[in-house]
Amino acid sequence: MCEPDTMSASLTKRSCITRKYATALVIALLVLGAPGTLFLYGNEQADRARVEQYLEHLRTVLPEADHFVSKDGEYPHFRGYTHGTGDDVGTLVGLAYLNSDVGHVITGYASEIVVMVGLRPVGTITAVTVVTHDEPYGYRSIDLARFRDQFPNRRYRERLRVGDDVDGISGATITVSAATSAIRRSTRRMFREFVKEQLEAQP
Repeated sequence: MCEPDTMSASLTKRSCITRKYATALVIALLVLGAPGTLFLYGNEQADRARVEQYLEHLRTVLPEADHFVSKDGEYPHFRGYTHGTGDDVGTLVGLAYLNSDVGHVITGYASEIVVMVGLRPVGTITAVTVVTHDEPYGYRSIDLARFRDQFPNRRYRERLRVGDDVDGISGATITVSAATSAIRRSTRRMFREFVKEQLEAQP
């Protein structure tokens, strides 16, 4: 509270008003400015945390990349780059995405399955890795090399149908069919969105 002391009443009043305006300005900056700064910082931190969360899988599906960026949007995904020079983010190696983020859920025999797919900018799959599943393990597991190894270098528009150009796993027909369908559909959607973005970015 501002009250006169040894100073004149006029000077004291002016000083009091100045302090009030200064206090109001600080409060306005905190209310209006700080949240925006924290929001941007929070988004950056969230993106880094997301990369760290899936780093092992990212390195599996995009082994040529030496750093990754999390991209938001209608279809959240990751992009892998090789280091550039200066402020340049580097050369794009490929995209990586979870089937669940691209709108194609895998409902297996026992639970939902999440896979990550790596995709080159030219539209060919680099690799597939199973992120989570509660399906049967052992020789009937979807998380086997004999299933995953059928996808590298496949083009986004290939049929990818179990019993046709993808071998099934005995005792896991439902799981393999669901996973293959989700990989095919999410890859087509992701590549089309990527091509659309590139075309829109052209001058």
